[in-house]
Amino acid sequence: MATWHQAMKVGIEVVDEDHRQLFALIQEFNAAADSHGGEVDRPKMTDILARLQGYVNEHFEREETAQLEAGYDGYEENKRQHDELTHTLAVFTEKFHSGGPGEIKADTAKLRTFLGVWLSQHILKTDVKMRGRILPWAG
Repeated sequence: MATWHQAMKVGIEVVDEDHRQLFALIQEFNAAADSHGGEVDRPKMTDILARLQGYVNEHFEREETAQLEAGYDGYEENKRQHDELTHTLAVFTEKFHSGGPGEIKADTAKLRTFLGVWLSQHILKTDVKMRGRILPWAG
């Protein structure tokens, strides 16, 4: 299971706290997907997906604004990766709302893997490059 750890600390408290919250939402998503023998509880999953999408959007806006204000040279790649996740979440949410139970179960399993790997790798390979390059009070 993907979890936040100290090596992921970028040194900008608001960003680090956002990352911890994103991992907490992913863990909640995973727990909801596991409940009741792997069957997806639609109302709960709908709520979690809405909160996850909302928080992802808020976090990306904070992080990207801090990067732009600091003239951070890694902004373009970071933004591209953010757009990738935003698109993937939107596609999954649409499939979730329109798919049948078997399809939803398979797509949920794919998203679970994607989210944990994406967030961990994005932080460890992209976001940690901000360390010391953006003021800790930025954003």
